[in-house]
Order: sequence, then C-alpha cells, then structure tokens
Amino acid sequence: MGFQRINSFLDEYRGIPREANLLIFASVFIWAVAGLFFITLQVFLFLEGISFAISGLILTTFGVSSAASTLLFGALADRYGRKRFVLLGGILASPALAIFGLVPASAPWGVPAFFAAAVLGGLSEAMYASSWGAMLADKATNEKRTSAFSLSFFISTISFAVAGFAPGILGPLDSIYGIDIVTGHRYLFVTVAAISLIGPAIVLRISEPRVFRGAGVRFRFIPQKSRRAVARYSVAGILIALGAGMVIPLMPGWSLLRFGVTDDVSAPILGGVNSLVMGFANLATPRLARRFGTVKTIVLTQASSTIFLFSIPFSPNFPIASSLFVVRSTLMMMSMPTEQSLLMGLVAEDERSTASAITAALWRLPNSFSTAVGAYLMGRGGFYLSAPFFLCAALYLCSISYFWFAFKDVRLPEEKVIAPIAVS
Repeated sequence: MGFQRINSFLDEYRGIPREANLLIFASVFIWAVAGLFFITLQVFLFLEGISFAISGLILTTFGVSSAASTLLFGALADRYGRKRFVLLGGILASPALAIFGLVPASAPWGVPAFFAAAVLGGLSEAMYASSWGAMLADKATNEKRTSAFSLSFFISTISFAVAGFAPGILGPLDSIYGIDIVTGHRYLFVTVAAISLIGPAIVLRISEPRVFRGAGVRFRFIPQKSRRAVARYSVAGILIALGAGMVIPLMPGWSLLRFGVTDDVSAPILGGVNSLVMGFANLATPRLARRFGTVKTIVLTQASSTIFLFSIPFSPNFPIASSLFVVRSTLMMMSMPTEQSLLMGLVAEDERSTASAITAALWRLPNSFSTAVGAYLMGRGGFYLSAPFFLCAALYLCSISYFWFAFKDVRLPEEKVIAPIAVS
C-alpha cells in the first residue's frame, strides 16, 4: 500500500516533456543568486556600515528596476520569442551579484555601485520573470502544467535552500582561517555569481521556433484577449505584494535587530531549512489542487499562512520566531504553483509572456516600495519593529477575501470546465 501511494505520487511528475525539465533545472542557478539577495544581502550591507534604511532603499531599487522594465520585456518576448530573454536574464544575474562581492562599501563610489548593481539585478529579474513562466507553460502540456510548475518550485526552493545554508560557512571561515564575516560574504557572492552562469548554458539547449507565434502581431504592452482576467488576478497580487514587502525580505535583518542573530546563524534557518521544507511541501500541491480545486487550494494555504505570520512578532526568541516563519512560508509557497498555473490557464497562449510581465510588474513595484516602508519602521525600534507584521497580515486577509469572491467559480480546462473569464 505504501509503495502504491509513493508510485501514485510520483506519477504526478512523470510525463513532463524533456525541454520543460531542462528549463526547470536551469532555474536552479538563477534561484541560487536570488537566494543570496533575499537571505543575506541586507545583513551584509548592515555589517558593512550601511544603515538599515539605506539598505532597504537598495532592495527597493532592485524591485523598482524590475517592475519598470518587466512590461517591455514581456511584450517583446511574446513578439520575438521567450528564450532570448530567459537567457539574457540569467546572464545578467551574475555581474549583479558579483558587484556586491568586489566593490568595498567604504570606497567613495561604493554605495552608488551597489545601487547600480541593484538596477542590473532588477533588469535580470524582469527579463527572466516575464518569460520563464510563459516558456515553461509552452513546453509543458495542459495536463502536466500544474505538475511542471510544482516541480519547478520544488527544484528552485532546493537551490534557495543551498543558498540559505551557504552563509553557515562564514563562522568557521572566521574561527579557523581568520576570514572575517564581511570578507566571507564577498567570497560567497563572487563564487555563486560564477556558478550561476551554468543556468544560461542549459537554456541554450532548449529549442524555440525561428518565427515566433507573435511575429507580425501589433506590439502591445497590455494583453487584448486576456486583459480582464489579468486585471482581476493582479488585484489580489498587489495586496499580497504590499504586505510581503514589509516583512519577507527583511526577516534576516529583523532577526538581527530583535534577537541579535547574524546571518551565519539565521540564514541556514530562514533560508536553508525554510526552503527545504517549502520544496517538499510543494510536491503535494498538484494533489491538493486536484482534490480541492485550484482556487480553493490557493485560498486555504494562504489563509493558514497568515495565522502563523501574525504570530511571529509575539515570539520570545529566535528559534520560535524562525519556526513560525518556516510554517508560514511553507503554506504560502504551496499556493504559488497553483497561482502560476491558474494565470497561464486563464490567458491566451500568445499573451502569456505579456500577462506574466504585467502581473510580475504589478507585484514587484508595490512590494519594493513597501520594503522601504518596512525597513524604515523596523529601524525605529520598539513597537515599530513589529508593526510591519500586523500590516502584512491585514493586507493578506484583504487579498484572500477578494481572491475568493473573484475566482470562486473559475475552473481551468484541466478541471474539465472552461474558465469563464479567460477572454474578455
């Protein structure tokens, strides 16, 4: 019986086309860079002597750069092909991270260089995010689309976990070899920047038609056939983005301010363990979606996640706070493959990159600005250190409520009923 259950579970992931699997594997190396940006960059900047507020602005610059260029890259990808933008986005991630490792903050041009690296990283993210999901949907069948996205999130979170565990070497480097924690960060950034170039090398092996389906179609930033579906989907994303930006990118910094825990200790938990648990939990997403439906799965996981998020600021110590964060992240991450699959199922095939770009931009921009707000509040200390969590939970609840009423009657083609809002 146990073997049959395991075999049935694995059946979810059998039959994913080869090129879809190659694209999933390539994302591992991009996510390693993203993991370091998310997990350890702000702590590194703080240890370099940059204030909490300025480091928050650097993260905001990253997000604004991404959001400002995502629409352009999405529209171009639908017209000229997605592969080239996935490829270039992967390549640009390497120098964006390397700058933080090679440029000293104490130099007169150090902080401006960090802002420039943030812009470059944002462009990388915009190119990649606007096209990767659409390209994966192209390479996967309708029947395996949710499974492909679920597997991709699993693989990516494993990569994120490795990036999270990586700062754990900083303590031994200091105690054994006398390499201080700041210098150790620099070595880590440069090493991962070099390794990340393996991802684009894999993408080169994936085929794409010489004449893309969007060639000859009038250039548009806004999808025409799917604009209503995209608009309705984006409202929920904006609310989630505003809340998440105040807390999620700042958790390592918050742990430092609240408990005095540096990222050689916090990163393996908040990044490594957290990502491993999220990754394995993601593998259950297709079965949940099949049992409860795509929309109910999203609502249930996000609502449960919000309860744990609200509890974090009441934690008396880092082990409890980090445990609550892991549970929160796991539940929220379980909704992501179904969300991505839902969006790709709602929009027309020739508008998938444009739709991905719009939703990414409308998520990234408010998320980036709210990161600056969250960093400012946390930097004030006292009650303000916890305030972003309460604001985040409130915005999450608003998003979940809206999402349910907007999409409760939607069924994707693979759920045997055509979604009624796919075309306006």
